[in-house]
Amino acid sequence: MSSSKASKEIKASKEIDELNGSEDDGLEYWRTDVAKIRDDSTHGSIYLANQALDIVDDFVRRQLYKNRTELIQALSKLSNALVRAKPLMALIYNRTRHVLIFIQNIPKEQKDINSIRDATLEEIVQIRQRAEDNVKVITRWGCRLILDHHVILTHSASSVVESILMEARRQKKRFRVICTESRPLNEGTQMAYRLAKAGIKVRLVPDADIARAVEECHFVLTGTDRFTETTFVNKTGTHAIAVMAKHMNKSLFVAGETAKVLLKRTYPVRFVQNNPKELVSKLSDNLQVENIYFEESPISMADKIILEDGVFELKEFVDRYL
Repeated sequence: MSSSKASKEIKASKEIDELNGSEDDGLEYWRTDVAKIRDDSTHGSIYLANQALDIVDDFVRRQLYKNRTELIQALSKLSNALVRAKPLMALIYNRTRHVLIFIQNIPKEQKDINSIRDATLEEIVQIRQRAEDNVKVITRWGCRLILDHHVILTHSASSVVESILMEARRQKKRFRVICTESRPLNEGTQMAYRLAKAGIKVRLVPDADIARAVEECHFVLTGTDRFTETTFVNKTGTHAIAVMAKHMNKSLFVAGETAKVLLKRTYPVRFVQNNPKELVSKLSDNLQVENIYFEESPISMADKIILEDGVFELKEFVDRYL
């Protein structure tokens, strides 16, 4: 094994040990909860970011710190652990850093730790409310792009995309959706069931059938976990769909909050290997199994970006946010 590979494996092992920790370790009692977020491969970024904010909220409420300095130090450690748990999810990074910056910006004259705690908890409430409001606005903007008789292809199971489609249904628009299975966890299949139950006409296709699906759709609509300087991060398979959409002159729309902008120079993009047994029942010598859930797709392949601030053409989005 090369020294660089050995070094990476040692680092990964240390990070896992740090996340696991002991279940009740004083200020770091939260490690078990953080590990649950790390191991959750079912839920999307909005759900997990809310779970992360719950952990931060609980820590602030417990008040295991004596002053602002102790609070910032302990919360910084918690924030770092949450970000390492899901390094691709910009919402977790931006929300936890937002709380830290808020505490740091409380006037130095304020020494009462109870007042600092209460102000921080109120700011967390505001973060939640703004996030809910943003999704509602994104839903309305995205819904405007759906016209009667449109066929829309989506990959994986973005909660924002699902919200847009559900709102279009509530507005009695007549459209159809093509969902991919989104292996290996098949979250696309589950989304297809939910959409169908809501009365939306849905066709479920295997991931290998995306060429035919792109050819038959009017546009592709996906969510994202993160925008970087040159890419957006989404479920593996998105890049292939984007290439086909470009080749077949079909539009690609990406929906997400501005809080999902997280540049690589701020925090690197890191992909992790997942359980190989999700792909094969047993391992074998000379067989290397790669099971990576997410990938980067060039942002240049997107035609429109749907944000809470509006629907942006690609160049305008890049100039304004990246």
